[in-house]
Amino acid sequence: MNAESETETDTRTPPAAVAVVVIGYDDAAHVTDAVRSALAQGPAVREVVAVDDCSTDGSAGLLDRLAASEPRLKVIRRRANSGGCGTPRNTGLDAVTSPYVMFLDSDDVLPPGAAAALLEAAEGAHAEVAGGLCVRRELPSGREVPWQARLYALHAVVPHPARRPRLVHDTLCVNKLYRTGFLRAHGIRFPEGRFPYEDVVFTARVLAAAPRIALVPDRVYVWHVRRSAGRLSISLDRSGVENWRARTEACRQAYEVLLGAGQKELARAVRAKFLDHDLRMYVRELGLRDAAYRRAWWELTRAHLAEYDADDWARNPAAPGRLIGRVVLAAPEPCDLPRLRELAARPARLCPPY
Repeated sequence: MNAESETETDTRTPPAAVAVVVIGYDDAAHVTDAVRSALAQGPAVREVVAVDDCSTDGSAGLLDRLAASEPRLKVIRRRANSGGCGTPRNTGLDAVTSPYVMFLDSDDVLPPGAAAALLEAAEGAHAEVAGGLCVRRELPSGREVPWQARLYALHAVVPHPARRPRLVHDTLCVNKLYRTGFLRAHGIRFPEGRFPYEDVVFTARVLAAAPRIALVPDRVYVWHVRRSAGRLSISLDRSGVENWRARTEACRQAYEVLLGAGQKELARAVRAKFLDHDLRMYVRELGLRDAAYRRAWWELTRAHLAEYDADDWARNPAAPGRLIGRVVLAAPEPCDLPRLRELAARPARLCPPY
């Protein structure tokens, strides 16, 4: 079909319209599986851009050999390691030539039909963004837990993100398809360098641009959680307080991005999500840390929560996260940790890592 014959009433899915950007660093054990899962998406995928972030384990060579027999695969080798996920994703995004783009990490996979399902939803709804269900697969057990299943229970079209504030809870970029021109027109990119939770800021930038969003119940991403891995992913390594510092900074930036775009309700939702999810998750682990960590964590948390205003605390004031937050703000030193941990576990949440 040529461009002149296409009309807005044509609901057929255009072939070869999606680029998949795969990023990896020293992940020779898994990166080719990720790339193959992208190539196996079929005719919906025009190109796969694999960005190697200056690996030293032979990953780039594996990708080069795969590219030699797969014309849709382009391999980009970065000359210096960026320390994070944002920079290689931006590198891949710059190289994309397709109308739509998806992102995939080297240790995860796309299930069959993911790209086609998202592409059909985006085209059918004339949406700039399409999102679907991500499942967290625990390895080696294979146990799967859906991520933000409430958002993706049914097919839906959200004409403006403010119509569904719950969208701020799904901070992943990998279970979505984006119109490439939309991202470029609004200058939407990932934070550069070593910036854990880059997805949080990227998602806020996307929502701030007020895209029309299509949601589908299809499984479109499999997030592998390897608890026994020798090297945890950047965001899942929470053993040091710097991880919490990075998380609070990402949440702060997300709030500021949305507020600056005039999306006040979404900005409020970001703060509510921090209390309901992030704060509770870390409080549950706080008793496992040493005294120095607890003091530093407490100080960082008090500084972050001090920025909240009366309206942030007024919403659902008896919720566990808000009660925990008030205790932290009121006490200059860590206190009542067993009680706080019990409160944070009501109701029970998924066992970390997230």
